[in-house]
This record gives sequence, structure tokens and C-alpha cells, in this order.
Amino acid sequence: MTAKELFLFDIFSYSCMNCLRSLKYIKKLGNKYKKYGLKTILIHPPEWDFEKDSSNIIRAAKKYRIKMPIIIDKNKKIIKKLRINFWPTQVLIRNSKILYKHIGEGNYKELEGKIVKALKIKSDAVFNNEPKYTKFQTIYAGKRKKGMISELKDRLKFGIIYKKGAWKQNNESLIGKGSLAIKTKGKIVSMVAGSINKKTIKINMKLNNKSNKNITINDPQLYNIIKLNNNESKILNIETKSKISVYSFAFQ
Repeated sequence: MTAKELFLFDIFSYSCMNCLRSLKYIKKLGNKYKKYGLKTILIHPPEWDFEKDSSNIIRAAKKYRIKMPIIIDKNKKIIKKLRINFWPTQVLIRNSKILYKHIGEGNYKELEGKIVKALKIKSDAVFNNEPKYTKFQTIYAGKRKKGMISELKDRLKFGIIYKKGAWKQNNESLIGKGSLAIKTKGKIVSMVAGSINKKTIKINMKLNNKSNKNITINDPQLYNIIKLNNNESKILNIETKSKISVYSFAFQ
């Protein structure tokens, strides 16, 4: 690392829907300004215990066609030095000096402006307008992130996971089999989940009590499970006869 080099660090985890959505914009900036000297690097701290396994990260990098370098921050030492405890986060650094930091999604147009200024170049912008995206609360299943779990009822509230069957809430997830129900938001519903012992498991899904489709899960990761035509809220039921771990539901 030399004094003149400009680094864009993107704090990212592979099962984070917001991180994956942000990544496509970071890729555009990295590809555009690489020839001018920008070095774009992902820093991967673990949001869940399964993300401490480097083989899972390597597999995800191939799945999402990530070609930029990834620094695995298994014990979160790097992000602690940067005073970061939320991701995605973008940090622009030169000569160990932070030129710009933004926590969360968005501000890509401003980030690009900081990059252009630091590189002292003139170029057509990647972002003439700030990209728009939906903002919906993630529903967590584990105790650590204060997941709200209830027995299945006739009327469901957004933000609560309703269960029926043999389920147990631990620190990170709900583990068990049977059925889970949530109230949805947005056009795409994602679920962070994994099968026990990484066996392939079939899950049946229903929307408003009508059969929708079956999906299969195995390795712990983010699964896009439902795509809808509009943002109208629906009731999603998932049913499994085999044990799985469910970490969260996200919406966009």
C-alpha cells in the first residue's frame, strides 16, 4: 500500500440482502474507476456463525460472481478498528486516512463524487441520480437480534414469526420442523436459512393459504423465495417435514 493508492472498502456479508443489493452498485464503481487507480476490496465480517466458515464465503463469491479481493474478518478486528458495527458500509481510504464513510445502503452518487475528487479526474458519472430502493424492516428469528416468535394465530402482524410444530428459538435462529408464517412486504421475499447437516430439503410454500411452489435449501445462505407483482402484503406459510434453521426474512 503506497501513499498515493486509493482504496474503497465495502463492508459486506454474503447472506445480507442489503449487502448484496448494495454490491451491484459498488461493482459498477469499482469497474469504472479501476483504470484510474481505485482499488476496491470487500471486507467480510460474519453476521452469523456459519459465515465464519471461509469455504461458505468462497462458495458465495463464486455464486455472486465476485471478482474483487475479499478480506475475511472472522473475528471482526478490522471493522472494530474502523468503528463499524453495521453493514453494508463503504469506507474510502488513502494513506491510512479515512476520506469518506457511509453506513448502510445509498449515497452512491456522493461516494462517486468523493472518488472522482480524490483521483483528481474528469469522467462521465456512473450515477447521475441516486439509485432508489425499498426500505423494509428485516424480521429476525433468533434471540440475539430480538426475534419475536408466537404460536400461529388467525391474524398476523408484520414483524412477528408465527410457528406451528416442533420449533426451538436459539441465539441466532429458529430450529425445527413444521410450519412458519409471516406477513410480507415488498415484491421479493428472501429467507436466510439452512438445512441441518447441509442436506437438501424441500420446503412447501403457500401465499394466502394457496399453494405457491416448492423450493429446496441446503447450505446456509440467503434464498429468494417469493417474487410478487406488487407490494401488496400477503400471508406466507412455509412448511417442512425435515429440520431446518431459519435466521431471518428480508423484503425488497
